[in-house]
Amino acid sequence: MKFRAPLAIFLFLILLAPVAGSPVWAQTTDAQAKRADIIRLLRMTGAAQGATQALDLMLPSLKQSMPQVPETLWQQFRSEVREDEMIELTYGIWDKHFTHQEVRDLIHFYQSPTGQKIIRETPAIQRESLVAGQKWGNQIVDRIVVRLREQGFQIPPELQRP
Repeated sequence: MKFRAPLAIFLFLILLAPVAGSPVWAQTTDAQAKRADIIRLLRMTGAAQGATQALDLMLPSLKQSMPQVPETLWQQFRSEVREDEMIELTYGIWDKHFTHQEVRDLIHFYQSPTGQKIIRETPAIQRESLVAGQKWGNQIVDRIVVRLREQGFQIPPELQRP
């Protein structure tokens, strides 16, 4: 009876050894490690937070265009957004575009002082870039409208500026 537990462990290890050394086992373990590192990278960099911040920037426009919707409903919509959903959606994209070593290199970089600064500054850069992009887009639309008017086209009311 004393030898039962060690014998069972020994037999289990003998049976597991051929599988553990097989390419399939290694691929699964490598894939799991890569997945864990990608998720770590996405959390570390706040990538999912960026998506929820973008939603927070969009909500005021939606509220303005639909004033009949009560604030409590908007709050409910916002509370249902989960960062983990965005991580799951983007995991496959990162997996496709980066090797595991590149993901590890990125983790190492983002742990550096410069990487930490990028993480801190990215939300502000994104907000400011969004405003700049909207301004640029409006300027392009204005130029298009002017040229279309010059050529005699009727401009719809939603494209006319005061």
